[in-house]
Amino acid sequence: MLDPNYFNSLSEEMHKFAADQMSLWPLARNNYRELKKADTRDIRAGVLEARLILMPSRAISTNARTDAESLSRRPCFLCAANRPKEQRVQEFEGAKNKRYNIQINPYPILPVHFVIPSVEHIPQSIWRRYVDMLRLAKRRPGFTIIYNGPHSGASAPDHFHFQAVPSELLPLELSVRKGENLQFVAKSNDVSLYQYSGYVNGVFVLRGPSSKSMNRMFYRLLDCADVVSGDSEPRFNLYSFRIGAEYCTIVLFRTSHRSSHYFTDDAKKHLWMSPGCVDMAGLFVTIDREDFWKLDESLLMEMLGEITIDADAHQRIIWRLTRTQPRMEVEIASGEVIEFEMLTDGAGKRKAVLEQGRIDYGGNLYDELFFEEKNPSTMFAEPSFVIYGSEAREYAGCLRMVVEDGRIVARNIIGKVDYLRSRMPASAETDAYLDANWDKVLSNK
Repeated sequence: MLDPNYFNSLSEEMHKFAADQMSLWPLARNNYRELKKADTRDIRAGVLEARLILMPSRAISTNARTDAESLSRRPCFLCAANRPKEQRVQEFEGAKNKRYNIQINPYPILPVHFVIPSVEHIPQSIWRRYVDMLRLAKRRPGFTIIYNGPHSGASAPDHFHFQAVPSELLPLELSVRKGENLQFVAKSNDVSLYQYSGYVNGVFVLRGPSSKSMNRMFYRLLDCADVVSGDSEPRFNLYSFRIGAEYCTIVLFRTSHRSSHYFTDDAKKHLWMSPGCVDMAGLFVTIDREDFWKLDESLLMEMLGEITIDADAHQRIIWRLTRTQPRMEVEIASGEVIEFEMLTDGAGKRKAVLEQGRIDYGGNLYDELFFEEKNPSTMFAEPSFVIYGSEAREYAGCLRMVVEDGRIVARNIIGKVDYLRSRMPASAETDAYLDANWDKVLSNK
């Protein structure tokens, strides 16, 4: 068993690691010194008590070209082969042997700022990596792990990476930790999902003690968001940290990397800003002194409104998460013996046997057997049980067994749309069709 101070010592080691890097690396040391001297100014951003930071040294990131052609012409600065000779790394292993390097960010936004690239050069995508984000948050307490989507602030979308910053410095995170502006949306197992109101549309918060349940709820949430044509995932910024023994994740959905203010020639509207995770959480970096002084809440919220989803898209996500559907009961097997397995309890294969006109199950006789579904079908239409016959077949929903006409009849009780989805080819086109024709499906038209 690990010493209870083990993880805290790892966090302390990260701070020491950062200090060592700054003593050895002039570029990093100078940029962190400049950060301490940076001008700051408090500003309202809806309900958030936000802050502006004037940092000309961040111009490289703010103005980075992230189109495919530009990326192909420059060496990847997150690959080990192109790493500056002064830069050192700490190794971190994620799930299923995925490997990362923890290294100091030489162009910081916060007093301690790490970038955590995958050892492998692979595009920025959260698919199968959110669990690693949670693992980092648990094993580096005191740090908040952040993720910029490939079109949502990442200056290196061609190389997967997280970032880590000290916890309780981001205004949005602080507000969530206090439980402010949260409205309950849904719950599955031990994970609760909330929407955050009063800032921008598309902010959702997940909280729970189990990384496995958090993982499932997170990807279900992504499934409910719109995806821009040609993209591999919805556009969003992501934050994960610990609150006591629980994980907490903030998801902020958006539509674009930069607003029209970045491109306009109108001096009153122009802003040299390319908001990423830190900005969207309430610490807004400006590289231009004129921008720093002319920004007010109205102009800031106008810019944010352009790059985040609108109210209709926000409500579509909630509707997809919480929609209800009429239940239907479908006969799926019958016979004197039915072999089945409930995926909810891990007890393995079992039998229901016809005996004296009743159901013999586990040595007792029953008129009916009923097994609840694994999760409400409005949230996850995922398998709850298996019926064994000539082949094993998985089913979502509930399982009911009764005796009829001298045989045991097994019936699946499931939401109507989920039943249709289970019998259509699994694809984005299937989901899009069912979403678009929801009312027709429910009314059998």
